[in-house]
Amino acid sequence: MGGSFDPVHLGHVQLAINAKNSLNLDKVIFLPCQQSPHKNIKPSATSDQRIEMLQLATSDYEWIEVSQLETQLPPPSYSILSARHFKTKYPNSELFWIIGNDQWKKIESWNQIDKLGKIVNFIVFPRDGEEPKLNPDFKSHFIDYNFNASSTEVRNSVKINQKVDLPIDQNVLKYINENSLYSC
Repeated sequence: MGGSFDPVHLGHVQLAINAKNSLNLDKVIFLPCQQSPHKNIKPSATSDQRIEMLQLATSDYEWIEVSQLETQLPPPSYSILSARHFKTKYPNSELFWIIGNDQWKKIESWNQIDKLGKIVNFIVFPRDGEEPKLNPDFKSHFIDYNFNASSTEVRNSVKINQKVDLPIDQNVLKYINENSLYSC
């Protein structure tokens, strides 16, 4: 599951749980990117900070791994490079890529999507109340999952000092406060 995770929120973790349970996955790997090719904005937190927050948010789940792969590659972060890496690392495994419907709708614009589609099956979840539609060009599974939270909203709430009832792990909130992230 790739993304900026700037910061990771409870929706990200719950999505991993739902994907694991829906498809009986052995493992979910969180893959924070260096720079998304689909966004012009660079993450506010450093790669190391985002990795640390992911580790804090997922520490209760032994089947979740946090990978530093994409943060160590030059930007932008292309999914095909990560998929090839994990196909080499787990040659006998069926690989999946978890994405939201917002990305699913523009999947054809992804770098080397034809090659990526041969390596992974996509797990797609609804975004903004819109259900994904079948794309016959790619192997896909749709899961019913909606969580009304976004990293942007979390950053904006921290910036204006509204930290009550944020949809993030309390250890992540403590880390954000201790490191003065997103406050200016």
